Amino acid sequence: MTDSRTPDSRTVQAGIASMEGYLLWQAEIDRARSDAEAFVDALDWPTTAQREELVGLLARRQLDLSQLTVTRIATRALQLRREYQQRYDVLKRRVLATALALLAALVLLNVLLLAH
Repeated sequence: MTDSRTPDSRTVQAGIASMEGYLLWQAEIDRARSDAEAFVDALDWPTTAQREELVGLLARRQLDLSQLTVTRIATRALQLRREYQQRYDVLKRRVLATALALLAALVLLNVLLLAH
């Protein structure tokens, strides 16, 4: 008997994927901030307040670009999945039709050979 509180495998997989996405995005936030800080460190003119504002603006811009990129990649991955699934379905039907035709030809050949 299973416990009704025990999640099924799809729920667990979704949870793991969600956690992985969260951790990847947190790493992206850290990377964007580090890159922005490295860029602003090369400038000698900003005050402390200006430096923080520049770091925030540059990091936000990088995160916006990263999010746009991830969205484009995910959209394209879904398109490719649909395209390849359609191709696979067509190929599967062709293979099945060919196998049935060969089987029918073998049965017919067997009947003809037995008739003689």
